[in-house]
Amino acid sequence: MGSNPTPRTTIGTYGSYNLPLKHREVLAKYLNFLLSSKALKPCTIERKVRAIKSLLKHGVALTPESVISFLNKVDWSSGTKDLVLDAFKDYLRMIGLKVELPKIRVEDKLPFIPSENEIDTLINAARLKLMVFLRILKETAIRPIEAWRLKWTDIDYNNGSITITPAKYGKARRLKISRETLRLLMKLPRRNSYIFSPSGNPERFERELKHFARNFQKLRKRLAESCGNERLKLISFRTFRHWKATMEYLKFKDIMYVKELLGHRSIIHTTRYIHLAKTIMKNPSQWICKAAKNSEEAKELIEAGFEYVCTTPEGIMLFRKPK
Repeated sequence: MGSNPTPRTTIGTYGSYNLPLKHREVLAKYLNFLLSSKALKPCTIERKVRAIKSLLKHGVALTPESVISFLNKVDWSSGTKDLVLDAFKDYLRMIGLKVELPKIRVEDKLPFIPSENEIDTLINAARLKLMVFLRILKETAIRPIEAWRLKWTDIDYNNGSITITPAKYGKARRLKISRETLRLLMKLPRRNSYIFSPSGNPERFERELKHFARNFQKLRKRLAESCGNERLKLISFRTFRHWKATMEYLKFKDIMYVKELLGHRSIIHTTRYIHLAKTIMKNPSQWICKAAKNSEEAKELIEAGFEYVCTTPEGIMLFRKPK
């Protein structure tokens, strides 16, 4: 996905020009050290450099005692603290200091699962490019960066599917999209070989996606206020992946199918959706219920994603689907 960034362009991109010269020199040296490891992806390098930059901006001396003391006091999430500590370990390796650092116990939080109506509210209010992006996330459960990497050549127009280049060392896969999404996708302008990236430069994908996400955040804030629904503010790009995975498990009760859909190499990461699905099943208000009088009506409901429940003594077939 392109070459690693150079020290000059990356440090400048991180907005480090306003730091003291000695701090900029530390970041440049640290970046060079990370770049020497061919195994790290550009997005991982960027995250680590930003973590060290954050410590410097807070006036933290890059010593084990100072960093540990700062992390014990600062009001950051356990996940953020773990990322910072991981970046600091690389810094210690760079200066040749071997120190046993404490481990951060990362809190295991279940992702927020909105209703389909809440997701569709955001999709329908978005402009064309964002609308298509969100529809693809909803229908395929791919990661946001995987959607951003999509090329026009990844689209199979005849079969209505897209080929996914995996992120996080996941599995490549080919997934179906709806004809409506395909129709809207065809309306997008073709500026380069990539569908969503305005530059077509893989080194800029992470920054472009962050800017795109900010536009989405403005949209959800505006809708949350106009609709009086604060839950909309909890929906991020990754929420679409969590929602789709949970709904697919509810529909098929097949964890291996969900694992393949998500591109997971280990089922351990997939099992969380079993718990999420069970939570939704315990809440009857999360279901849409429909009745079918004959096989034709039943067929239409199944194609719309409804699940058969039972048949009444009167011969009416009952179906349900998560909201």
